Amino acid sequence: MKHILLTCFILLGIQVYSQKSIQLLDQETEHPIAFAHYLYQNQKGNTNANGEFSINFVKGEKLYLSHVNYGKISFADNEIKSALQSGKIYMSKTYVSLLPTTIIARKRTAKESETMQISSNDKLSHDAGEFLSQSGLIGGIRKSGSYGFDPVMRGFKYDQLNIVMDNGMSATAACPNRMDPPISQVPLNMVDRVEITKGPHSLRYGNSFAGSIHFKSSTNGFADKASAFGRATGSYESNGEIFRTEALAGAKGKFYNFGVFGAYSEGSDYEDGNGDKVASGFNRRNIGLAANFKLSNSQNIQVSANSNYAEDVDFPALNMDLREDDTKMISVGHKITFKNSALASISTSANASFVDHEMDNLTKNLNPRKVNAITKAETKNYAFRSEAAFQFKESSLFAGIDYKSEEADGTRSREMLMGPMAGKTAYDNIWQDSKIEKLGFFGEYHFSLNETHFIASSRLEHNSAKSNFSSVINDPSDEINFSFSIGASKNLSENIRMGIWFGKAERSGSLTERFINHIPVDVDPYERIGNPDLDPEINYQIDYNFNWNTKYFSLDINLFNSWLRDYISSEISSDVQPLMASAPGVKQFVNINKAVMRGFEIGFNQSITNLLYHRLNLAYTYGKNKEINQPLPEIPPLDIRYSLGANLCKQKFTPELMLRYAAKQGRIAENYGETETPDFTVLDFKASYLFSDHFQIIGGIRNLFNEAYYEHLSRSVKGSNQAIYAPGRSFYLTLSLNL
Repeated sequence: MKHILLTCFILLGIQVYSQKSIQLLDQETEHPIAFAHYLYQNQKGNTNANGEFSINFVKGEKLYLSHVNYGKISFADNEIKSALQSGKIYMSKTYVSLLPTTIIARKRTAKESETMQISSNDKLSHDAGEFLSQSGLIGGIRKSGSYGFDPVMRGFKYDQLNIVMDNGMSATAACPNRMDPPISQVPLNMVDRVEITKGPHSLRYGNSFAGSIHFKSSTNGFADKASAFGRATGSYESNGEIFRTEALAGAKGKFYNFGVFGAYSEGSDYEDGNGDKVASGFNRRNIGLAANFKLSNSQNIQVSANSNYAEDVDFPALNMDLREDDTKMISVGHKITFKNSALASISTSANASFVDHEMDNLTKNLNPRKVNAITKAETKNYAFRSEAAFQFKESSLFAGIDYKSEEADGTRSREMLMGPMAGKTAYDNIWQDSKIEKLGFFGEYHFSLNETHFIASSRLEHNSAKSNFSSVINDPSDEINFSFSIGASKNLSENIRMGIWFGKAERSGSLTERFINHIPVDVDPYERIGNPDLDPEINYQIDYNFNWNTKYFSLDINLFNSWLRDYISSEISSDVQPLMASAPGVKQFVNINKAVMRGFEIGFNQSITNLLYHRLNLAYTYGKNKEINQPLPEIPPLDIRYSLGANLCKQKFTPELMLRYAAKQGRIAENYGETETPDFTVLDFKASYLFSDHFQIIGGIRNLFNEAYYEHLSRSVKGSNQAIYAPGRSFYLTLSLNL
C-alpha cells in the first residue's frame, strides 16, 4: 500500500510539472504576447490575453511558437524543461526582418541566442555616417577627410532617405553644404542597433521615399535591486593622431533606469597612400542623458537629451571650414499598455532639435585672397508622434499621427578685399528664412494567410512650405503626398524564405531644393537656387528578397527596380548671375520626367568549421536619367567585401582579415562635373581579445598595404580636380571596460 501511494504521488508530481503554465513575454518590454500560436506534438492553440498557455511534457518533441510580429521559433527538450521550471519564454520582435531590411553594425556574442549588439569599438565612432560606410550597402559623400559623411544608399541620398533615432528624433542640417548632416548628430555610443529598410516600405516613422535608417538606442530595463552600471572606452589611431574616448555611468532599480553618457574625439591631418597630407583636423564632443521611469505596471516614460559640439573641422572640398557646430536634441516619450483588450498599447513622443552652425574661409590658404566669408546659420526641428498598436488573434495593426516642422535661417557675410568692391561687405540670406511643416497619418497592417505573411502600410501627408524672406512669395505651398506599400513573405521550407514588395512614395522638395539662395551645394561648382514650385517626386519600386538560412550558413539576395517620376535635379539658369566669382554659373532645381535605378545586394555568411568563418557582401546600383539619356550622378560602383575570421581560445580571441574591392565607376554624369573613378583593393586586419566579461582589447591595421585610393563619392579638393584620398596605412588600439 505504501509503495502504491508513493507511486501515485510521483505520478501526480510529474503531471503537475508537465502541465505547468508558461507565459510568453516580449524580450525588451516583458509585456505578455497574446494570441501567439503554439504547436507541441498534437497539442496546439493560442496564448491568452496574458500570454499564457499550458502543455504536457513529451520527451523528444519540439515546441513551435509563432506570432505575426515575432516570427516562428522552436524549442528542444532542455529548453522546454527550463521554460516549464521558470514559467517564462521570451521572444524578440522579428517583423522588421520580414521587410526588405538589413540589420548592420552588430556583433554576434558568444551565445548564439543572445542579441547581437554594436561593439565597443563601434561606439567610439564620432561620425555615424562614417560608421555606416563599413557596410557595402551604404556609401558616403565625403567633403572632409574625417567628418560629416552623408549616406548614399542605392544611389538615393539627402532627404530621399529617412534618418531617425528611436521615436522619430532627428535634426536638420544648418549648413547648406551639409557639413552637419542629420546622421552626424546621432550619439552612436547610445545606439544598440541600426535597422536599414530598403525601399519605400516602412512608413511608420516618416516618408521613407527610398529607404529608412533607424538608429535604436539601448533598452532601458529595470532591476529588482538598485544597482549601478558603467562603461569606458578609449582608442588611438596612428594616421592622423586620432584620439577617441566615450563613457557611460548610470543606475537602475525597480522603477527607474538612467544613464549619463559622453564622448570626446579629436584628430589632425592624415597621410594618404602616396604620403601626401590631407586636411582633416576635427574636434568633436557630446554629452547627454537617457532615463526610463516606470509609472505603473502598464505605463512608463522615457526622457533623453544630448548636446553635440564640433569645432575647427577641415573641409578641403568646400569654400569654407566648419568653425563651430552646436546642436541640442531633446526627446520625451510615454507608453501605456493594455491587457485583455485588442488595443495593446499607445506610444506618444515629442522631440526637438536646435542647430547653431558657423563656418568661414579665414583659415583657408587662398592666394590671392579676394574675400573673407563668414556664414552663421541655424535650424529648428520640432516633431510629435502618437501611435496605437492593436493586437488581434491573427493580425496586428499600427496606426497613428505625426507632425514635423523644419525651420532654417542664416546669413553669409562677404568682405571684399579686391576689385571695385574692396572694403565693402555684402550680406546674403542663404536660407531665405524658410519653413516646411508636415502632418501625416499612417497605418501598418500585419496579417497571415496560409503561412504567407503580409505587411501593408500607407501614409497620407500634408506638406506646407513657405519663406518669410521679402524676395520670395510668402504664400504657403500646400501639397498632399500619398505613399503606400504592400509586401508578402513566405517560408518555402524550414530554411528558405522569399519575399516580394511593391511600394509607391511621394516626396516634396526639401528646404534646400525649394529655398537655397546662391550656394554651390552639389558635385559641380555651380551655385544653386531653390524652386518653390517643384512638383513632388514619385518613386514606384519593387523589391525581391531571397533568404536561405541553416545552422552553418546564410544567403541573402535582394533585387530592386525603381521607376522615378518628376525626379528632382537641376539645370543651368542662363538669365541668373552668380554671386561669387568662383562659380561658373547658376543652376536651379527642376523636375525631370523619368529616371530609373536598379540593382542588387548579396550577402553570404558561413561557419567553415567550429572556429573559422567567412562573409561575402556585394552591392551594385545602376542609375539613369532617361530624359537626357545620361547616368544619374553620385552612384557608387560595384562594391565587394570579403571577411575571413576565427573564434579562438573559447571565443575570447577573434582575429579577422577584411578585403574590399570597389570597381571602376565609368558611368558618370558629365553635366554634374563627375569624373571616372579607378578601381581599388584594400585589405584590413583587426583582432580582439576578451580578457573577462569586463575588459576587452581591440587592435588592428587599416589599409594594410598603404593603397592610394579615393571613393567615387569623395568630392574634389576645392580649386583642383584631385579627389580627397582616403587615409593610408594606420594602426589603432582600443581598450574597453564594462562595469
